[in-house]
Amino acid sequence: MLTLQWAQLKHDEAYHKDIVILPLAQRMKHMALHNAKYTAYFLAAVDDGDEVRFQRTLTDAFIICLAVANTLNQHLGRELTASNPDRSLLELGNALAGTLGRDDDPLWIMRQYCKHSGQLAKLCEAWDHLEDLQFRSGMHQCNLSLVSAVLAEAAARGIDLAAAYRERIRAVEARSIFDSFTRAGAGGEA
Repeated sequence: MLTLQWAQLKHDEAYHKDIVILPLAQRMKHMALHNAKYTAYFLAAVDDGDEVRFQRTLTDAFIICLAVANTLNQHLGRELTASNPDRSLLELGNALAGTLGRDDDPLWIMRQYCKHSGQLAKLCEAWDHLEDLQFRSGMHQCNLSLVSAVLAEAAARGIDLAAAYRERIRAVEARSIFDSFTRAGAGGEA
């Protein structure tokens, strides 16, 4: 998991500099807005029976969980696999599906995502008002809950999230006018 977080950090630094340079509160709000968008996308994909959109949204949700973890300096792998650090994402997802009570409800992930992304949005809003809340620990827990739900859903659907992650990130990178320069600096062709 930490390898994926590192890859996400490098991607964000090269392709999303506009977000990486934002102050922490603004960056977290940006991520909370992504999560709100994904809640709607999950619902639309289920309503339309669009499995391709559903899988893309699940992958995008995973990407944002990695970005949030990096913003919070959260080591997801350590937290999720403390008792068994050698678990694959699929094994971890299967274990989480059982723990979280993931069932055949087609809206399960949407319900989970809505609940935890709403809590994250509340923490972002409370930060603006300087309410007496534990922002960092609350955001940390929301992100852990979100990534757990994503991993559980991916495992239940037999999705190789690591492969889907690499494919999705590459598609985003390819849209940048500077992609060839960025890849050249990482050993790619100029």
